[in-house]
Amino acid sequence: MRKIILSLFPLVLLGCSTDKADTTHYREKQADPSGYEILYRSGNWEHPDYAKPFESFGNQRIVVETSDSPGRNTEVFIPWRRSDRDPQTKDLIVVDASTNQVIEKRYILAITNESGRLIFKPNPNSSRYYIYFLPHHSTGSYYPKLEYNKPTICPDKKWVAEVEAGLNESDTLPMAKVIAFESIDDFNSFFPMEVIATTEEANRYMAQNPADFYLFPEYRKYPIRMEDFLPQRWVADSLQVNGLADTAMRGEYFTFQAGLYSPNHNLEDVTVDFTDLEQRNGSVISRENLTCFNLGGIDLNGKPFSKRVDVPAGRVQAFWFGLDVPTDAGVGTYHGQIIIHAGGLVPDTLFIKLFISSERVDNHGDDNPEMMSRLRWLNSTVGTDENAIIRPFTPVVISDKTLRILGRDIELNEFGLPENIFSYFSQEMTRLKPEKERILANPVRFEITDSKRTQIAWAPQSYTVQQSHPASATWHTINQSATFAMDVSGRLEYDGMLDYQIQVIAKEDITVDDIKLLIPMQEDAAIYRMGLGLKGGRLNDAISWKWDVTKNQEGIWLGNVSNGLQFVLRAENYERPLNTNFYLSKPLNLPPSWYNDGRGGINITKTDQLVLVENHSGERTVRRGDTLHFNIRFLITPFKLIDTKEHFNTRFVHAYLPIDSVIKLNGTIVNVHHANKINPYINYPFYNLKEQKTYIDEAHSKGIRVKLYNTIRELSYKCYELFALRSLGDEILNDGEGGGHSWLQEHLGSHYHSAWHATSVNDAAILNKGTSRWTNYYIEGINWLAKNQQIDGLYLDDIAFSRETVKRIANVLNANRDSWVIDLHSANQFNPRDGFINSAFLYMEHFPYISRLWFGEYFQYDQPPDYWLTEVSGIPFGLTGEMLEGGGHPYRGLVYGMTTRVYGSFNPGPIWKLFDDFGIAQSEMLGYWVERSPIKTNHKNIESTIYLKEDNVLIAIGSWSDKDETVTLEIDWKTLGFEPDRVRLFSPEIKDLQGFQSFDVHQPVTVKKNEGLILILEQKEN
Repeated sequence: MRKIILSLFPLVLLGCSTDKADTTHYREKQADPSGYEILYRSGNWEHPDYAKPFESFGNQRIVVETSDSPGRNTEVFIPWRRSDRDPQTKDLIVVDASTNQVIEKRYILAITNESGRLIFKPNPNSSRYYIYFLPHHSTGSYYPKLEYNKPTICPDKKWVAEVEAGLNESDTLPMAKVIAFESIDDFNSFFPMEVIATTEEANRYMAQNPADFYLFPEYRKYPIRMEDFLPQRWVADSLQVNGLADTAMRGEYFTFQAGLYSPNHNLEDVTVDFTDLEQRNGSVISRENLTCFNLGGIDLNGKPFSKRVDVPAGRVQAFWFGLDVPTDAGVGTYHGQIIIHAGGLVPDTLFIKLFISSERVDNHGDDNPEMMSRLRWLNSTVGTDENAIIRPFTPVVISDKTLRILGRDIELNEFGLPENIFSYFSQEMTRLKPEKERILANPVRFEITDSKRTQIAWAPQSYTVQQSHPASATWHTINQSATFAMDVSGRLEYDGMLDYQIQVIAKEDITVDDIKLLIPMQEDAAIYRMGLGLKGGRLNDAISWKWDVTKNQEGIWLGNVSNGLQFVLRAENYERPLNTNFYLSKPLNLPPSWYNDGRGGINITKTDQLVLVENHSGERTVRRGDTLHFNIRFLITPFKLIDTKEHFNTRFVHAYLPIDSVIKLNGTIVNVHHANKINPYINYPFYNLKEQKTYIDEAHSKGIRVKLYNTIRELSYKCYELFALRSLGDEILNDGEGGGHSWLQEHLGSHYHSAWHATSVNDAAILNKGTSRWTNYYIEGINWLAKNQQIDGLYLDDIAFSRETVKRIANVLNANRDSWVIDLHSANQFNPRDGFINSAFLYMEHFPYISRLWFGEYFQYDQPPDYWLTEVSGIPFGLTGEMLEGGGHPYRGLVYGMTTRVYGSFNPGPIWKLFDDFGIAQSEMLGYWVERSPIKTNHKNIESTIYLKEDNVLIAIGSWSDKDETVTLEIDWKTLGFEPDRVRLFSPEIKDLQGFQSFDVHQPVTVKKNEGLILILEQKEN
């Protein structure tokens, strides 16, 4: 990491005097914040109902007492030292503490950040008053819009005139005394790090300690919060504190911070040198154990990186440091220095005095989140083992130019592009076949045509294949023509991700008519389509598509149940866009080479049992030496087989309930969402850990598995490391317009993007990035939860991070738990806010590592069967799913093996009872898409799936007809193995769904419009 220079030179060569330690003044850990004449405390008054619109006095108030002049107008001077912007635009409310009534007669004299002055008319019999100085009104609910009340004038104009007349006459009024500053609770307190120093105090401090810039050492207990003000805590004493004294345990990851500030200089390209920490007896903790998180680290791909940090004049920048204390460190006091360089100015030194106790701490201190040792997780590489292959996948096997993975073969041609792609998956999706089916009709071709529309001929020059570990294989080819060189780098991973990076380098100035990639697919492998602004359904018509940044569209999936391809077109500028209501805040970076200023696009046509996909980029002129990046990533579907036994034996209770209640509901897995006792705060499941572990242990003792809600997209304001993350700029926390919940506005101020607000626990969140080092922290957190709390998996509520991240999650769960489950919930993303992208398309890259789908709010269960199959069920990708919207559709859902889960008012208990009574987990599921299924319907708008056992079969019939239909069951008795004269057909009673009824197997059955029927066909005893 370039910015962290571990100096080997004596300190004198760094511009620092070695005798400066003689004048070091340490900020002592045991010292309480000093310099405050007025008490800061919690008032503990009532929070508003955040679920509803409300008016609030606010979260901050001053307690004042009036003099012995009852009834007289009284003045109060308030040294509130507040840091909010434009405080003069916010109202003050005076309340009689004894009656809680608002005092209307109040006159604001002045409001600044440092202080306020006002006059009010006390009640005759009261002496104590509250002055609220951040009153606001809010829309409440999950995405609150909150505004601060503007100053108002007392409606008693006569009284106002009297006050103003008295001011003109310099009337002396009695003064109220400020007793205390109170916040609504401890969490909302400004004390001590948001209590600002006055301009006079700051100027006096700097006059007494002249320097180009200042370092303010600070403990992790007091995260630096303000950027525009110095805390009073730092300048309360004229003595310059240039050291930090603290205590750490052996094995602890010790964190601390320093504020960097210059009143007059822009501090450019700040860098840091560390020295060893040494004891007088010669014991040493190496400088290699020190880290500055602001200047670099390890990215989410496991690669070192560095950051440039500039600090504008007048701005406070927090720098966070970590020290990995060895477990065998000698007990005693260590001294070290951190030397800060900034923009060619004279360096300054932060002195460290650290006492290492004899006590050892486990897990670096990570078991206690408030220690903030978990900041080291930002640089974690856990889960990146390239040799790891999770169940049920198999290694990549190379045989000449053929690569084999679970259920699929890929044959490469001499250019390194796919010659053939094959699938061994059966239509049932429960087994692999011995024979393979082609996905491609012809080889994939990369073509360039010149201005005369003559196709450029390629000559392969080299071809190499490498495999350094069993989880993937890579290859590289170089191909030449008279005018271009084509460099093809390919990579196949064990899950079916086939990635190409194609570079085209011009050898001369040339105008081309088009550059395109052609993908010819077998018609039977492209029955369905999803993507490019199209809902999941059949590929019946030609497609002509152009790039549009308002749409989160970059490719398409074409496939059948047992074979298919998804591809996306990308380039060197790719960054994952935001999703789930936030796409337009950070949309897709259009790939320059494919997009080509709007000339590029995708055309799909069907001819002669072939589906031709033409990815074209259009006419362009290139100069000699220009390099164009035509990247394309394929996903070869399906990814894995479906285990119907596991599916039907797994019953989700999606609620934090007592374990005995989960058992009574016949659940096997409980999903613990956020906003409850053991997981109160969104995407930060590290509160109430003792209670959380007790709950999980009880569940395991009774045969129930427990999963937690935990993902990346938004982060609770209760995150212990929030202000450390804030110090990293927009690396982890998204920039934005601020607003939202009052705490966010009062403590973060600006440059954040407000997000979800859980009203039941008053938990506000801001957006964070799944493409940042927070990914490392997040995965390390899952590792800790799996190892220490023994969670059985995760419930993911949409996904804002990459395929590699989910792969790492699966790796750490696989390493810590014998079995685990990741279920993915998504609201339908096919809407303007999300760029009209299909949820299944968006998350397809994650499907290999997902156990089950729950697609979710706003999914259109009235859509045709092809939509259900492609967008909802998960079956063409090797997944099973459940329904949510409106409780789902029991009949249509069961056609795809789907039910609901216990959630809110939805309880699939009657269906689960049917499953158990019939023994569905021991049956063979044969969907209507399986050609060999022996029972079909004769109606195009009514589909049936059967669950076949030796002596009986459950028939799930779903209607997509808008009228009642008379339907004949077409039964292949020979294939079924039943004797038609020895069977009975009936509809089992299912509470709240259908009643018992007998049917004649040789006669039609009536199916109600847009509903369905569940039947059982069984052989009679002889």
